Formats: sequence, structure tokens, C-alpha cells
Amino acid sequence: MGYHTIMRYFIAGIAFLGLALPATAQVAVVDEGSFTISHNGTRIGREEFAIRRTANPGGDVLVANATVVYTDRRLSPALQTDAAGAPLRYQVEVSVGADVQERLQGRVGRGRFSAQLRTPRGESAREYVVADGALILDDDVFHQYYFLARAGRTGAVPVVVPRRNVQVTMRVDNEGADAVAISGSRIAATRYVMTEPDGATRRIWVDAQGRVLKVTLESRGITATRDDPPR
Repeated sequence: MGYHTIMRYFIAGIAFLGLALPATAQVAVVDEGSFTISHNGTRIGREEFAIRRTANPGGDVLVANATVVYTDRRLSPALQTDAAGAPLRYQVEVSVGADVQERLQGRVGRGRFSAQLRTPRGESAREYVVADGALILDDDVFHQYYFLARAGRTGAVPVVVPRRNVQVTMRVDNEGADAVAISGSRIAATRYVMTEPDGATRRIWVDAQGRVLKVTLESRGITATRDDPPR
């Protein structure tokens, strides 16, 4: 990327964090790392992410940022949640080369998700009702499953998929203890399975602190595996 493109993304990230974190707040890293993304065993992308927490008078705030690079596009998501992992604000840019193809900014409040979407074709507004306890899980982004583990919920879970402008109910089940091999180390994990309304399944492995180790989207043949063990 050119200098001006890099600075544009840097400034956009700072602007979002400025809304999320007061200047005087103490910020702690909850988790950071990267995933290798593959399709049927062939590498197709990489995700670098960081999840940070700050203490505020009204309660802790979490901000999760990432850069997800595929062969044909780049995603730059930023999610802000409360201490329980309930979403407050979300933004994501989808780029092809130096061109931004999609920019979505939204917030959750009073039981609704309100968003503005900008594309080369123009700008539109979206708003729809979201259920209590809904999670945000964007397509093709993997660190956000941390908030599923943080909530510790099973059974029916409402999930907002922002770029598809939908809310769906997925069934979450805890499949128990397992292990994941990362960089030659075998890490103890808990495995969850999410079942979508059409029957497609996603499996998520997390460590004892809820940090995501691996995700599979089984109907699509997609696997995201952490490059290094969490620190």
C-alpha cells in the first residue's frame, strides 16, 4: 500500500478508538495474534488482530481490531463491546487494492442496530431490531468468536451478520474438552459448535481464557488456525 493509503487506515483506526477509549484510560491487551486462513487445505489469507480492554467509570469497554487479507480483498473490522461482550459499535471496510468497496459503520442501542453503508454506488442507512444478548460475527473474520466464548452461552443465540444486514438465531453447543496443535505445541481447548438455521456448522476451539485457537466453517471448507500459542 502507498503512504497515503496507510495513513488513511491509521487515522480511521485512531478515530474509532477515540470514540471507544477515553484519553486517560488504562488500556490492557486481552489477546492479540494472527490466524492463517485456508480453504480445503490451501492457504487463502491471514488475519492479524488485537483485543484491548479499558476500565471506565461506567464499566469496562473492549475494542477488537483486525486486518484480514485474502487474495482478492482486505477487511478492516473494529468492534466495541461492553464488559460482557455485548456489542456497542461496529465498523468495517472492505477494500480491493487501494479502493474501498464497502464501508459500514453502526451502533447498537435501544434494541436496534443502526448502520450507514457507503459503497462506490452511494450511501444508504440500515436499521433493524436486535434481540437481547445478540453477538456480532462478521463473515470471513475469526477473532470475533472470542465474544461467543466470553459470553459462555449455549442454546439459541442471536447473531448479527452486519454486512449481510441480517440477524439469525444459531444454536450453540459445548462439545467438551479437546486440543489444538499450534506451532508444534498441543494446547488444551474447549470445543463449541454453532449450527446455523440452514444446518451448516461452525466449530470453534478456545483456550481456558476464551482466546480463539481455531475456527472451521465446515460447509465452506474454511479453516482459520492460530499461528502461535496465545501469550
